[in-house]
Amino acid sequence: MAEYTDDGLLLRRIPFSETSLICHILTAGHGRITVMARGARRPKSIFRATLAPLYRLQLTWRPGRSGGMGTLIDVIRHEQLVHETHMLDALEVIAVTNTLFQDGDPHGYAELHEAISLLDARQADEGQCAALWLLLERAGWLGDLFHCWHCGRQVVETDAMYWQSAHLLCGDCGNGVEVSAGLRKGMAGVIRQVNVHMSVQDRLRWRMMITGVLREHGVKLPDSFRQQG
Repeated sequence: MAEYTDDGLLLRRIPFSETSLICHILTAGHGRITVMARGARRPKSIFRATLAPLYRLQLTWRPGRSGGMGTLIDVIRHEQLVHETHMLDALEVIAVTNTLFQDGDPHGYAELHEAISLLDARQADEGQCAALWLLLERAGWLGDLFHCWHCGRQVVETDAMYWQSAHLLCGDCGNGVEVSAGLRKGMAGVIRQVNVHMSVQDRLRWRMMITGVLREHGVKLPDSFRQQG
């Protein structure tokens, strides 16, 4: 039977029976896969110390029949992707990613890798917002910040826009959370450059915008977002 080897990022581990795990993994060349790691919960299993989130993994597996669950054969754990201080924020990003990219989706690995790298290079609060925004954009859940979602009018730099039902609207088409020109510049700046920082108020508004998108799609909010209301 055919075997595949690829780089991967672990999204989720689910206990199966007393000894095994079902693992959801984003791979670089094969998209999202689900594999059974047989015996992974046994103390002496080779999988026990290697199947960890926030590490680059090298996997070998056999695919399941008709695209079903495969079987994990081997895994090598490589470098950790984030500093210890960013681990909790990064795990929350992974939990959202688990919803964005489903089995069979060819995308996800590069997007998550980029998002985690972005988070790790920024201050904690700004980094998590930037990482989640990038993932939502890559998954196609966001429109751009340069046009009204309803009428399509291009945004003038000085215009105040509004965030409503996960969309950007001009003043003629709606209202909601105000998205000022300064906030739009700040969001773009944090994503593109390491040394750009936002005011506390702008960071909170960015979180409100992300919260609106996640709620619109029925995605469970990260703990840190729910704690801040």
